[in-house]
Amino acid sequence: MISLQNLLRCVRRPATPAPLTLESAGMRGTPSLLSRLTHQRRRLGRDDRGVAAIEFGFIAPIMLLMLIGIVDISNAVSINWRMVNLNKALADLSSQTATLTTAQLDNIFTASAVVLSPYEGKLPRMTISSVIVGNDKIARVCWSEAREDGRPGPLLKTIGGLTKGTVVPLPNLQMAEPGISYIVTTTVLDFKGIISPEMEMNAKTLYFRPRAGNRENGTEQVERTGQALCKPV
Repeated sequence: MISLQNLLRCVRRPATPAPLTLESAGMRGTPSLLSRLTHQRRRLGRDDRGVAAIEFGFIAPIMLLMLIGIVDISNAVSINWRMVNLNKALADLSSQTATLTTAQLDNIFTASAVVLSPYEGKLPRMTISSVIVGNDKIARVCWSEAREDGRPGPLLKTIGGLTKGTVVPLPNLQMAEPGISYIVTTTVLDFKGIISPEMEMNAKTLYFRPRAGNRENGTEQVERTGQALCKPV
């Protein structure tokens, strides 16, 4: 006869098996994939090697552009200063003689262009004009000569100056005295830097009184050979 105790032993639920672990599977000491990824992420978060190189890669192009910009600005300021001196040389040399020939004008333009040395770019457009103030206190062109860069041919080539009779503004009313003549010089250069776009640079227009002018018409003025002296109108 089966006792109650034996019956209870037969229907007793089997014990719950232990969970499968790395140790029970014979993989003791091997980390899981998730733990390895977590470890790598933490290690990379603490690793700062190469940060300086990355930062330099971002900053270097900006620093290079700034450096080239500074060079462009320095060159532009230097050339503008030389153009002012060139303009002074044009006015000074052309106002020292009573008569100017084509050969003399060529020499004046060529000698004045040397002032730009050691600048090796394109030479500026240079203009020498003789103007006379009329009875209406307006200055008009009597004659005008201009030169510009002629390379790869001649260093300078002749271009059209101001047309005779063109009105030239005077910087102040004190200069607008009827019968007064002036030598007026202008210089214009198309400057292009390393990164800067091409821009037009103008030296200040200069007005010089002739120091050895011709007084044939009652007005001291520099005569241009082959052209009649002008009279105030």
